[in-house]
Amino acid sequence: MSTYVTLVNDLLKRMNEVNVDTAGDGFDTVRNVQALAKDAINNSIRLILQDGQEWPFLKTTYTQTLTAGTREYDLPANASSVDWDTFYLKKTSGIDNTPRALKSLTYPEYIQRYRAIDDSGNAAGISAPNFVYQTYEEKFGVTPIPDDAYEIEYVYFNYPDDLVAYNDICIIPDRFKHVIIDGGMMFMMRFRSNEQSAAIHQQNFENGIKAMRRVLMDDNMYLRSTVIARSAFNGFNSGV
Repeated sequence: MSTYVTLVNDLLKRMNEVNVDTAGDGFDTVRNVQALAKDAINNSIRLILQDGQEWPFLKTTYTQTLTAGTREYDLPANASSVDWDTFYLKKTSGIDNTPRALKSLTYPEYIQRYRAIDDSGNAAGISAPNFVYQTYEEKFGVTPIPDDAYEIEYVYFNYPDDLVAYNDICIIPDRFKHVIIDGGMMFMMRFRSNEQSAAIHQQNFENGIKAMRRVLMDDNMYLRSTVIARSAFNGFNSGV
């Protein structure tokens, strides 16, 4: 993965401008075109991340320890989206529970089918959860309400902070570094009011993002058959 200073210098090199110190000396206080290059890199990365919230390199596996009697839990502050099919009740040390995948429910489904049961249960909880549901408040809930400190594992897609320090690591893989630079060139050319050049770099940038999506997000690992198996029957031979 590339560092912030590496990306900034790659952009400055494309523009035939003076590079900044690779050891970070004075990186925080650069001015003029070097300061604009820093902003352009972050702007480019931000647009790439916003184009696809579920880039594979944004996947994060998280474990939530439940609290007896508590049904809803906050999602991580940096979560942009959650894979609701990955919620899994782990085998927890010191607790006699059976590990299993948790089926997901919509919030209306939970209200209609399970909330009354939870509301009528013991204040200390009912049992190990069987289902997970999404609330309208950046939280998730489990039902039945847990009666112990079970552990639930799930996958979410994080949204990283902007690069700040010279040695901050860019989360986008190096093989797509050229896409970041094309986006940076688009912003730099707009600053210079060179709209023709900015349009060329914008096209390259957008094509690069499309290529990233094809490579990273359109990989069909397998096909699930939807064929319904039926017993063989031949009407012509049925009487033989």
